[in-house]
Amino acid sequence: MAKRKILTGVIGTEKGGLSLFAVNILKLLDPEQYEVTFLSRAEHPYFEDVIRRYGGKIAPIASRNRHPLKHRADLNRIMREGNFDVCHIHLASASNIEPLIAAKKAGIPLVIAHSHCSGLNAGKLGQMLHRMNVPKIKQYSDLRLACSGLAGEFLYGGADFQVVNNAIDLGRFAYSPEKREQMRKKLGIEGKFVLGHVGRISAEKNPYFLLETFAQIKQKEPESVLLYVGDGPLKQEIEEYAAKLGVRESVIFTGQAPNPEDYLCAMDSFLLPSVYEGLGFVLIEAVCSGLTCFASDVIPNEARVCGRVEVFPLEGSKEKLAARILERREDPSRRKSWDSDLARLGYGADSLKKRLEAIYSGRDTGKQED
Repeated sequence: MAKRKILTGVIGTEKGGLSLFAVNILKLLDPEQYEVTFLSRAEHPYFEDVIRRYGGKIAPIASRNRHPLKHRADLNRIMREGNFDVCHIHLASASNIEPLIAAKKAGIPLVIAHSHCSGLNAGKLGQMLHRMNVPKIKQYSDLRLACSGLAGEFLYGGADFQVVNNAIDLGRFAYSPEKREQMRKKLGIEGKFVLGHVGRISAEKNPYFLLETFAQIKQKEPESVLLYVGDGPLKQEIEEYAAKLGVRESVIFTGQAPNPEDYLCAMDSFLLPSVYEGLGFVLIEAVCSGLTCFASDVIPNEARVCGRVEVFPLEGSKEKLAARILERREDPSRRKSWDSDLARLGYGADSLKKRLEAIYSGRDTGKQED
């Protein structure tokens, strides 16, 4: 039996959430049944080694901004010559739907749009293109998926869509007291209250709010530390702002980390004050690790799992939020993993694997099973 050929993307040189999700799908699929090709804005994308290791292929395309005509020509050529069965495009907005258009025009049998965001961080041109393209997505896709109801409503403008739960490696993110002890010793934070955050240091993640809330915690609990896992365009500004608030010495900026699960074990509470999120995937990982989580009320219901996520309004008092975070801190000796609970809710890798294989084979048109 011939392998089903899947075209997916678009990926690039950064370790973005969309790229990570697409690569995780490659890891789940049986290489004897599926051949996966990644559209890439770079000849050597961030995940190149992983893609090659799992038998995937990379199809570079020219930059849309610098070489728009070649970008379109590359897309058309790849779609036309690839003999693909499925084109699965992951989107943060509708500002660029050219891969969907090219796939439809090339006659690829199943074209899938997949929304991963519920808000737009773009300039005037990006916002205009998004508004123009939202109504077109239904025309240029056979199936519309989303990581949450909010993400689907944001991207599809009233067109029908199906929610597909993102999945995590539940075993990887399960809580380990041994890892906690090792990481806290390595970081020099033994005996401290550790507020944690994992995410890109960018405007949509609301890093100023994060620091201001931590500054309030620091006033109430001097023996506290903010463990900030991630990197991004605002890193220097945020480091300077931490100094301005007088908490720079109590903030650990780790940069981009290949082992976020180890850092989660070292934390006591998790804060996600995003301005918008498609899902808030990192919350699922934090809950799996047994953390009490606090998230802005823009977080979709799908991420408010296991009774471990408390939401708050962004316009509310940071002092009250800080007090609430400290009030809800738990005895580390009683901390446990929530991997089995999340598996029952369909957030395990096996659930996603079965769902996608059914979709790619045409057995499932996207309707979620009860």
